[in-house]
Amino acid sequence: MKTSTPEKQGIPSKALERFVDKLKEQKIPVHSILIARHGYMVLEAYYQPYGKDTLHRMFSETKSYVSLAIGILVSDGVIHLDDKICQYFTEYLPGRVHPWLEEMTIKDMLRMETCHNMTTYNKTSTTDNWVRSFFQTLPTHRPGQIFMYDTSASHTLCALVEKLTGQKLLDFLKDRVLRQIGFSEESYIMEDPFGVSMGGTGLMAKPTDMLKVGLMLLNKGKHPDDYGKEDGRQIYPKEYLDQALGFQTPTIMSSLRDWGYGFQFWKMPGDGFAMIGMGSQDTMCFPEQDMVITLTADTQGIPNGSDMILNLIQTEIFEQLSDQPLQELEETDRKAWKVKCEQLALSTLEDCGGENVAELINGKDYKFHVNKEGFYRMCLYLRTNQSGVLEYENERGIHQIPFGIGHNLVGMFPEYHQLCASSGAWCSRDTFYVCCQLIDECVASIHFKLVFAEDGTMTVLMRKTEETKFNEFQGVFTAEAGC
Repeated sequence: MKTSTPEKQGIPSKALERFVDKLKEQKIPVHSILIARHGYMVLEAYYQPYGKDTLHRMFSETKSYVSLAIGILVSDGVIHLDDKICQYFTEYLPGRVHPWLEEMTIKDMLRMETCHNMTTYNKTSTTDNWVRSFFQTLPTHRPGQIFMYDTSASHTLCALVEKLTGQKLLDFLKDRVLRQIGFSEESYIMEDPFGVSMGGTGLMAKPTDMLKVGLMLLNKGKHPDDYGKEDGRQIYPKEYLDQALGFQTPTIMSSLRDWGYGFQFWKMPGDGFAMIGMGSQDTMCFPEQDMVITLTADTQGIPNGSDMILNLIQTEIFEQLSDQPLQELEETDRKAWKVKCEQLALSTLEDCGGENVAELINGKDYKFHVNKEGFYRMCLYLRTNQSGVLEYENERGIHQIPFGIGHNLVGMFPEYHQLCASSGAWCSRDTFYVCCQLIDECVASIHFKLVFAEDGTMTVLMRKTEETKFNEFQGVFTAEAGC
């Protein structure tokens, strides 16, 4: 990928620095930021322990890749947008096919105008076939009428690609286009319990992968290395992209975003378009500014987190752009900005300082009252080297969560075998807080708030942002010391 200083592409480095600083001030847990303008990458920043080669869960950005695969099959003449989806999955049809289901087309599904008002499959089910559910669930309305976000439509379209090609969806895309632009070979899409790639949410890829695809899209299907060249290599069908990235249906009332929708791509204010995933996994393309911004983060649980990021892009970047190259930074300032980017890290909890009850509770066992989640006891170990361990016991044994104080410790979250970065801090004299940021296939956070009372009781508030797992870490629990 071509790189450049920001100034050569009309972006002040100081604007990018302010953008990074504002994200921190607003406590937005960012994982990576990549920015390209005029086909050149001008910023590549990762928040430790994330790095350049870390595969990141992209959630619903996956849907756009399903669309790209469908577009190739349409261009090849294998399928047509007006084909009825039922004709490809006769094995899953009910005995009597509802007429609304029968009339639903591939185009309806791409536009999220299915006959269902929600996702049909159970994300936690290992017995009910996810694709079958799309055809067995009773329709709520005619297809092709209104936008209703339906992840099962994306999943079913993914199953269609895999059925017709005999390949995994991402392998098919790599063979046809992605390998040409240097998309990582180690990338993959997680599978449902029945062996179908999770086309609605399962992509594991590098942020650079997403930026390269964004550049290809903004370059109207031409190779990113030929950005802006009229005779550049056309590696993806432009005719399909014109439809996929254009306005297909309004999303007002049916989505938090009223920007409009294409074929598994979101429209954005102005003439932009985007691949958007839960928690602010975003690849945003802005033709007017000739920019692509790829960002990974975890804004789950942060109201309006995505809007906060977009507002900062507008105020700290877009409003500072120039159509002409700018004067380069002084060497000292350039090196300082480089060092700052290299030292970015996931946020940690801040200690309130002052007196606390650490000496009274350190290493003391607290036994829980009977609870349906099966927690028996919990103990907080605070060490002198600015680290600690939160230990809990349940019916499956004793488990430990190591954490840093003033920094993150990377380890495996107990039982779930997911990498996490954990920190802890006193937030008042009697309240200790532990935050575990999951950095694996699960991108989410698990929170523990331990409140110690003078009568020897401990009240624990647990919260999780992960959508399908870690369900026991949710609720309020009471424990007593040494009982």
